[in-house]
Amino acid sequence: MERTLAEHIGTLEQKLNLISTQIMQENNTRRRNQLESELRAVESALTHYRSAFEIESRLSERNDRLSI
Repeated sequence: MERTLAEHIGTLEQKLNLISTQIMQENNTRRRNQLESELRAVESALTHYRSAFEIESRLSERNDRLSI
């Protein structure tokens, strides 16, 4: 089943919140560093998905205007 960009973004935002919470609760430095690395990866992916969503939205708006 295909997922929309908005669904991917929602999933990544949930993961971002979860990892952020885990970082705040983690006392083990090694595990905390690992979580921070995962957080940066999720942030990077989220940035890319948001950019793609913005482009998709602009193209959709443009197509809507052209079809009028």
